[in-house]
Amino acid sequence: MFDNNPVKVTIGREDDRLNPLCNPDPYMIEHEGVYYCYSTGWHGVNVLRSTDLTTFEHMGLAFSHPEKRNYWAPAVFYYNGLFYMYYSCMHKDSDDPHTQCLQVAVSDNPLGPFEYKKTFMEEFSIDPHVVEQNGELYIFYTPINMEIERIGVVIVVDKLLDPFTLEGKPRLVVKPTIDQEIFIPNRQPYNRDWYTIEGGFYFEHDGVGFLMYSGNAFMHSDYFVGYSTCDASLPLSEAEFTKYPDNNTYSPLIGHDEFCNGCGHNSIIKGPNGEWLIVYHGRSVSEAKIGYSNGDDGRRLCISEVRISGKKLEVVKWQR
Repeated sequence: MFDNNPVKVTIGREDDRLNPLCNPDPYMIEHEGVYYCYSTGWHGVNVLRSTDLTTFEHMGLAFSHPEKRNYWAPAVFYYNGLFYMYYSCMHKDSDDPHTQCLQVAVSDNPLGPFEYKKTFMEEFSIDPHVVEQNGELYIFYTPINMEIERIGVVIVVDKLLDPFTLEGKPRLVVKPTIDQEIFIPNRQPYNRDWYTIEGGFYFEHDGVGFLMYSGNAFMHSDYFVGYSTCDASLPLSEAEFTKYPDNNTYSPLIGHDEFCNGCGHNSIIKGPNGEWLIVYHGRSVSEAKIGYSNGDDGRRLCISEVRISGKKLEVVKWQR
């Protein structure tokens, strides 16, 4: 049984640049019976390995580049015998997080090392998730949108003509609609509230498409996971998404509780017995927050079971 407490991580190799306990924005895949979990890192993309989803071994950096830093929200997609890592990062000399932009690296091993191949765009773009639907590739990601009523960041979807080529027709699929999604009130120089919808992750079950997202900001205790749904019979280039239970109701799937706060940015995976699991980060309420300057802001890997009934998701949290 899984609960909402951080899982155990052990150190696989020593490196004073790395903090194996901190695993923000976890993205998990299964390959040949082994689970790999990739996460945000200051110096590169960290990777954990597990065979039982209970204990994870830190395997070091799967990807790093000498001229880059702040590797955000990596997502690994296995396709035609290769592992494609989609991520964002910034130049090592930059202090502006708005220079984060989508890139891709490739490896023939889930542990890496991955090799940089391409930068998709120069403008701010983060939190990629690539999926294959009926032989077509699509990428969800998060850009800035200043044209909507609640300005900030949103989730869009675009078709991939191949793993390295965007069609270039991004379509808005999830945008801010409620006050609980405010990142910064009255943000300057805009003189408007700034909203955040990020961390998109898409999966399908029994004809329903589920697009997970996270709202407000990871440094807030009330960071949360929500989801929207669509008709999975339609191609993702056409599908319309509606937040559950509706666009105007705050109903987090995962939020803060007596164990963790700041919970968010998830992936979804099937467990060894076919159960659906949600993989996310949270800060244990029993630990003090650590400054991010040393590579650890307290975000830990968490796993819980997800049960699906029609368009409704329910997270089952077990106590140890």
